Amino acid sequence: MSLVVLGLTLASLAGSLSALYLHPGMELLKQVQKSYIRLFYVDWEANIPTWYQSSTLLLCSMILAIIARGRRAQQDPYVWHWAALAIIFLALSIDEEAVIHEMAIKPLRQTFHMGGLLYYAWVVPGAAAVLVFAVVYLRFLWSLPSRTWLLFAVAGVVYVGGALGVEAISGLWAQRHGEENLVYMMISTVEELMEMIGIIVFIHALLDYAGRHVGNVILQVGAAGPRVAAAELEICNGPKGSEATEAVRCG
Repeated sequence: MSLVVLGLTLASLAGSLSALYLHPGMELLKQVQKSYIRLFYVDWEANIPTWYQSSTLLLCSMILAIIARGRRAQQDPYVWHWAALAIIFLALSIDEEAVIHEMAIKPLRQTFHMGGLLYYAWVVPGAAAVLVFAVVYLRFLWSLPSRTWLLFAVAGVVYVGGALGVEAISGLWAQRHGEENLVYMMISTVEELMEMIGIIVFIHALLDYAGRHVGNVILQVGAAGPRVAAAELEICNGPKGSEATEAVRCG
């Protein structure tokens, strides 16, 4: 994943620099350049970097759901915190792909006359959501092993620092100098890079925790005809301790 992030970042930088310093004369080359930038510029939406980030957030949601299922079997008092995290990251994955939070920028900016560091106005509700999350999850975080807690903290600081902190700086620059310049492109690249690195650290933390405290997880996929499935269901619903029930392992 680190290599993928490095590749996406370099591809985005190449496109940004070409937009500023390369001006091909042929119409075909211009279209190729525009298409390349459209596909790889990390600050734009609905392209390859966006798909990658949405996919990694979805992966986080899946791992969290598996951990929640495992901790439920172990009667962990914080099982619902794990489950809620899975839902939160599913929502983040949808938001990343559907560009939902960006839709709030202009309405909030116009309503509350925001500018400067709040030029990208969604950072205000975003910061409020992070604060509420920190308060609600403080006891949960302290209950985690020190190794996991530290990795979660590093991932959170890097991700939120990029998504909110560097985003605010890019908004300040964009308001004063616009977005079509090298400085803005560098700031936005750092922002997206921090988000992607934060997710990598978080995935590492989740897998490390799952391996140490949840154990092996086996996914079995099978196919059965309607009659076989009905027969197995009938056996599973049979009396406990009966030979029929012992013959089939029912989940």
